[in-house]
Amino acid sequence: MELKQVHKWIDLYFDGKTTLLQEQELFAYFSQSLIDESLLPYKPYFAAILQERKAYFEADFIPNRNKSRWLYPRIAAVAASVAVCFFAVQQTLLAPQPTAEEIAFEEFKSNMYLVAGHLNKGKHGMAYIDTFNQTTNKFIKSE
Repeated sequence: MELKQVHKWIDLYFDGKTTLLQEQELFAYFSQSLIDESLLPYKPYFAAILQERKAYFEADFIPNRNKSRWLYPRIAAVAASVAVCFFAVQQTLLAPQPTAEEIAFEEFKSNMYLVAGHLNKGKHGMAYIDTFNQTTNKFIKSE
């Protein structure tokens, strides 16, 4: 095979434009012992491809089951949803424990409402006393 033709076919081969016959001749050229020195860097590449073409799988083939392929993502999705629900329920049902200051403030607030209620009752009582004083002043003239 001519050297110019081999260079041309190598360029075509790496561009992906060779025919099957040209590829076979390239592999035959690089499988021989006498190769031009300018083409020596390509020899290990073509030798490796030839070796890989001869290799084949010798063990028994066991197909992967389709159900087990979908099992793990489903388990992960269920676990994630359970974790989210657990934390959501925990946040809504379990209120944080009040501190001592908050408890004291709530007691103070309830006592103030109680005092305000008594003061309002007293205020209403004073209104009755005022009306009583006005009517008595009409009948009893004190001068």
